Amino acid sequence: MTKVEDAVVAPAPADRETAPTAGPAAAGTSRSGRGRGLIGRLNAGVAAAPVLFTDAAVLGFALWTLLYHLNLGLDLRPSVVFIGWVVLLPVVAYVTWKLRQRDEVVRPADDEPASAPAEPPVDRTALLRRYALPLGSALGAALFASLGTGTVTWWLAIGLGLVSVISAWLAVSRRAAAVDAGAAPASRGTTPAQGWVVLVVSLAAAYFATLIGRVSLDDVFYVGKSVWVAERDEIPFRDFLFTEGVLPAGSANPPLPSFEVFIGAMARVLHVHAASATWYLLLPVLAVFAIFALWRLVQRWAPRRPLVAFGVAAAYILLVAYFADSLNTYHLPRLTQGKSVFVHALIPLAWVYFTDYLERRSRRSLILLTLLSVASVGYTTTAVMLLPLIGAAAGAALLATRRLRDAVLCFAAVSLYPVLSGALVQVLRGGIETTVATYAPLLPLRTIYELTLWLGILGVIAGLAVWWSPLVLRAGAPRQLAAGAVLAVTVLLIPGILKVAGDLSGLRAVLWRVPWILPVPALVGMLAVVRLPRLPQLARVNRVLAFALPAVLVCIFYTQGKPMWKDDMVQTEPTWRMPVARKASSFWIKRLDNRPPGLVLAPSSVMRSLPEVTTEVRVVLPRDLYLTDYGIDTQFSRDRLLLARLADADRTVSIYEADGAMRRVGVSTVCVWKSNTLVADAAPYLGLELIASRNPPGAMNCYRTTASPTPGG
Repeated sequence: MTKVEDAVVAPAPADRETAPTAGPAAAGTSRSGRGRGLIGRLNAGVAAAPVLFTDAAVLGFALWTLLYHLNLGLDLRPSVVFIGWVVLLPVVAYVTWKLRQRDEVVRPADDEPASAPAEPPVDRTALLRRYALPLGSALGAALFASLGTGTVTWWLAIGLGLVSVISAWLAVSRRAAAVDAGAAPASRGTTPAQGWVVLVVSLAAAYFATLIGRVSLDDVFYVGKSVWVAERDEIPFRDFLFTEGVLPAGSANPPLPSFEVFIGAMARVLHVHAASATWYLLLPVLAVFAIFALWRLVQRWAPRRPLVAFGVAAAYILLVAYFADSLNTYHLPRLTQGKSVFVHALIPLAWVYFTDYLERRSRRSLILLTLLSVASVGYTTTAVMLLPLIGAAAGAALLATRRLRDAVLCFAAVSLYPVLSGALVQVLRGGIETTVATYAPLLPLRTIYELTLWLGILGVIAGLAVWWSPLVLRAGAPRQLAAGAVLAVTVLLIPGILKVAGDLSGLRAVLWRVPWILPVPALVGMLAVVRLPRLPQLARVNRVLAFALPAVLVCIFYTQGKPMWKDDMVQTEPTWRMPVARKASSFWIKRLDNRPPGLVLAPSSVMRSLPEVTTEVRVVLPRDLYLTDYGIDTQFSRDRLLLARLADADRTVSIYEADGAMRRVGVSTVCVWKSNTLVADAAPYLGLELIASRNPPGAMNCYRTTASPTPGG
C-alpha cells in the first residue's frame, strides 16, 4: 500500500533525521561534524543560539509580565520593578539552561545515499484517488478567494477550503500523522552551517530594521506611553494623550500589556530617551528574536531543505510588506509594537512548542508554552483572543486522533493565563471592552483574507500554502497542527460566524486578526520545497523544481509585491521613526523658554510626534482616531478636529469658529510652518503674538495666545 509520505511530499531517506541513539558510528559522525576546540565550541554555540535565545526571551519577558501584573496591586514605581526583574535574570538564565535539551542530529551527506533502502512502488491510481480532491479543491479555494469579487465566489472559496482540509485530513493516515506516545521521533536540530546562515540573516535584519524610516500612526500611543513612563516613572492607567489622567483610558490603553512600560522603565534606569531605547536598543533585539522564531518553525515543520524554505519565507516577509495592516508590515517596520512581536515571533514559537511536546513528550515544551502565553498577554491584548483559538485548533486536531489528555493539556497551557487575566481585567478594571478598540465595525471577509494572505497572484500563493499545508508539511505533528489551524480559520471565515462572535464578545474591531494564528510566511516558504511523487519518469522534473520553484516564488514576490523599502523609506543611518525636520521641530518646541503653560496647537504631523518626544508638551490632537473613544460628535472632538485643520492650513476653516474652539480647548501656543499663511493672516483676529521663529529644516513660527480661555471647555 502506498504510504502518504511517499505520495506527495515525502522526505527522501536522506531527509529523515537519525536519532542520536543510532549507534557508535552515528555518535562519531556527530562529534566529528562539530569539531573540537575553540572552533567546535563556537560552531556548537551558533547552532544552539536560535533555541537558547528564543527560549530565554520567552522566559525573560514572561517573568517581567508576571512582575508587572503583580505590581498592578502593589503600585510600585516601574523603575523599581525593572530593577527587580534584572536581579532575577540570573534565575531565568539558569532555568533556560536547565530546560534546554540538546538534540544530537546526524544528517547523511548525500541527498540519496547508496545505502538507502529500496522504495516501495508508487501506485498512481491510489495517488490520484487520494490526493486529487484535496489538492484540486485547495487550488479552487485559493483562486476564488484571491481573484473573486462577489459573495458567490467567497462562498465557493470557503466551501472548497473546507473540502480541502477535511479531505486532506482523511487522506493522511491517522496512524502516520499521530505520533506514538512511546516512540521517540527523529531529532531535528540546527547544524552549525545552518546556524551561521540564520545568524547572519538575523543580524542583517537587526541592522536593516534600524534604517527603516517608515512612520506608523500608532507610534504616538506606543512610544508616547513609554516616554510617559520614562519621564514620570508611573504607569498611565488613564488617558495620557489628550489630558493628564483626567479622561478615562481609551480603548488603546488597557492595563494588561506590559511591553511599553518595560521600554519606559528600561529607558529611565539606563538614562536614555525612551524613543532611543525603542529604536536603537530594543528593535534590533526583537528583529533577531523574530528571525530565530521563523527559523525554528521552518526547521521543525519543513519536510526537507529547511534553509531553502527559510530563505523563501524571509524573502516573502521583505518583499510583500508595504500596505498598512498587511501581515508582513507588522514585521520589521512595526516590530516595536507588541502585537507585531506576538504575530511574528510568539505565534511561530507556540507551534514549535506544540510540535516538540507532541513528538517528544517534552515537559520543557509544555512549560515554555505556558510561559509563552504569559509573555503574549504582556505584548498585546490580541493574545487574549488568539491564544485560546490556537489552543482550540490544536486541541481539535488532537481530539480527532483520540488524544484527549494531550488536547486538554495543550489547550490549558496556552489559554489559561490569557483567559484568567482577561476575566480579571473585566472584574477589576471595568470591563473587557477596555482591552480592545470598539470603534470600528467588522471588516468584510475578503478584506480580512487580503490583510493576511493578500489578493491576486500573491493571494493565490498564500492560499495554496495554507490549504495545502496538511499535505505539504512534514508528516506527524506538523500536519496535525496545520490541519487544525487551517480548519479553524476556514470555519471562522464562513459568512456570519465572525459577526456573531463579534456581537457576543464586542471584539469586532480586532476579529480581522483571526488568520494571524496561521504562520503564513513559514507556510509560504514550505511551497519552495514541494516535489512531485517520486515516480521514475518524474525524477528529472523534481530536480528542476528543486531549483526553479524557489526562484519563481521569489521572482513573483519581487514583481507582484511591494517591499519594505519602497518610496525611499530606508535611511542611511539608524533613525527614529520620524522625519528629521519633524523631529527637530518637536524638540525645538519643547525647548522654548517663553512657551506659556497650556495646550500646543501645531500641524497634525508634529502633534503626533510631540508625545514621542516629551510629556512636558501637551498637544491639542495627538491622533484623530483616538477621539472615537470619547465621542466623535462631541464638542470635545469637533473643536480639536477643527483646530487641526487650521494648523494644517485648511482654508475652508472658519476663523470665527476657530477662535471659539481655541478658547474652549484652552490653546496657549500655536506653532505652524512658515508656509501656513492662513494662521499668519488671522493672527490679529485670533489674538496671536509671535514669540519664536525657526529657520529650516522645519521652518516654523510660534505664537502665544492673548485671549482668555472659555471656562468649561
